Amino acid sequence: MSILFTVIDDTYSANGPDGKKRLWGTVSLTNPYTAGGESITVSSYFKTKFLGGKVMMVNPSVTAANAGIAMTGTFRGDTSSTTTAVLQFWNAGLSATANAGLFVDNTTANLSNTTCVIQLEGY
Repeated sequence: MSILFTVIDDTYSANGPDGKKRLWGTVSLTNPYTAGGESITVSSYFKTKFLGGKVMMVNPSVTAANAGIAMTGTFRGDTSSTTTAVLQFWNAGLSATANAGLFVDNTTANLSNTTCVIQLEGY
């Protein structure tokens, strides 16, 4: 899947009094999904540390089923790196498999045209 990240607030005024930068943006998704998640380059926003992120809101035009998957979005990263973060989506494992009832990588090509708002944080 390809991912398009667009900052929706001023990248300079997003700094808080504690020195952390909180950056809001929209993410637009297009299939097919890349197993293991989609990379977002964060080095131009966070020079010292990337502390994480979360999905804050899903566009109301997204179906309920896909909105549920979009809200499972997890940012995977390492505080020692500021180059990229990975946004990974999850789905419930099928009942007839060893992963029944567990979250598994959402490899189904079902998130096309899903748009959500995310918040990223770092230094």
